[in-house]
Amino acid sequence: MNTPHGSHLSDNSPMIPQNSLDHSGKLSVNPLAELLVELEQARLDGSVRLESGDVKAIVYLRAGSITFAVSNAREHRLLNIILEQNLVDQTQLAGIPKCSNDVELGAALVNSKLISADDLKNIVTGQLERILVSVLSWTEGNWHFSPLVRSREDLGFEVGVHKLLVNYARCQPMSAVMGRFKSVQEQFERANGKSENPALQAHESFVLERFGSEPRAIEDLTLECGLPENGFLHAIYVLWLGGMLHRRDWNAAFSKNRIAAIQNARIALIKKAQQAAAVAKDVKPEEPESDTQAPPPETDKPKQPEIDLDQYLALVESGATHYDVLSVDPKAKTDEIKSSYLNLAKLFHPDRFHRESPETLKRIQGAFSNVQSAYETLKSSDSRDNYDFKVRKELAMKKKLKEQGVAVGEGKIDAKTEQGLESFEVGLSLLMDGDFERAIPFLGRAAHYNPDNALYRAYLGKALAHEDKQRHRAEGELQAAVRLDPGNPKIRLMLIDFFMEQNLLKRAEGELKRFLEIAPENVEAKKLLAQLQN
Repeated sequence: MNTPHGSHLSDNSPMIPQNSLDHSGKLSVNPLAELLVELEQARLDGSVRLESGDVKAIVYLRAGSITFAVSNAREHRLLNIILEQNLVDQTQLAGIPKCSNDVELGAALVNSKLISADDLKNIVTGQLERILVSVLSWTEGNWHFSPLVRSREDLGFEVGVHKLLVNYARCQPMSAVMGRFKSVQEQFERANGKSENPALQAHESFVLERFGSEPRAIEDLTLECGLPENGFLHAIYVLWLGGMLHRRDWNAAFSKNRIAAIQNARIALIKKAQQAAAVAKDVKPEEPESDTQAPPPETDKPKQPEIDLDQYLALVESGATHYDVLSVDPKAKTDEIKSSYLNLAKLFHPDRFHRESPETLKRIQGAFSNVQSAYETLKSSDSRDNYDFKVRKELAMKKKLKEQGVAVGEGKIDAKTEQGLESFEVGLSLLMDGDFERAIPFLGRAAHYNPDNALYRAYLGKALAHEDKQRHRAEGELQAAVRLDPGNPKIRLMLIDFFMEQNLLKRAEGELKRFLEIAPENVEAKKLLAQLQN
């Protein structure tokens, strides 16, 4: 089923599955970049229809490769691009017949000899890349894949999609990338036969070199590479979206069964059957195939928990994890999780408490929403593994922050604290390798996000001290760190080392004396003071 021109989008066409081979979802769950990787690896023909608010687009594929794309956004129209880049004078366009779409406009421009065929091909390729860059950034909206809706055979352009996907992956924040991995047991392997290989950064090449002919798990590679976990996962994400790695057993949008059904389907027969069915007025459209199995029938009634309303609210509101909210062990089986959810839902559904005060009812509704969210996450093995991975990451991050002397509460770590820690780990790794110039921006970012973190300020000062023009600022950062945590021996000694390296021995001696007044038993400080006084 080819589109007439491959360039017209209806503003009222619904995003619903039209047959059992179609598949739909949300971009918040399956980003377009990841969908394109799946479709390329499966070498599927068809199109991905996208919508976000009033903006719509279609990306056409042939054997998994992007061949064409259209969008209803004005800035993506061929006429707008031609005028924007002054490729044709507006007065010359007056003689062009009215065209209903970009394909007709392009043909008319070539026939009128206002643009050569080669120039038009370059312009359209740039137009397609502009559309893709725009839709790749959509974090909200819907997608719909159909193997039946295709572009015309003569509409085929070579788009540097891997380069676009690499740039997309590099621009994703660390927190977003970390959330795209199910668990540290996920495996990746080298993709063979890639003709397009975007230029890689040093750490990305380093990670790629760790892959041989066998699949490798994230857990093993993290230890082998020695990179900070966030930087390592970011590199893996870049290599995967860039087509240099294949991914195994992850939360894919397309199940293996669905891909097999699409690949084995006789498209012509399906199309003919659908056309015949359309003639029959009383025949309902075929429902899309479901990837999920129906839950097994309940045989035993769940045992009711022995808690009252106040205990229930306290339990849910104080729960640090989904397991706490459902009052189950983190190692609980799926049946136990379901049983606990049904118990709580039966006893404490908001509809049972409509006579409570508005304040109490609001708490009950909020608690029930948390219970539902916890169950939706833990009932599936894939989403549960992903959640467990995030919880382990959160706990590890809190442990690191506590080791730095940062007070960490029971709630979720805020974005600035997380970004600060990620930047600090990268900067500290570079500093330890002696790459002071590259370390400074990362440590500076860490200090910017968390200006009250004495350790971040101290290590920023240490890195700045290696730059001749930054030594005044280096001392300022070290002094600020000492004021924030005056009893920290590591930070005090870093300031003393700075004075000694700058040959400011009197100031180093004075700082040592002040430090020993606070920590008179510090052996290293005593030793340094004795050396300075002899």
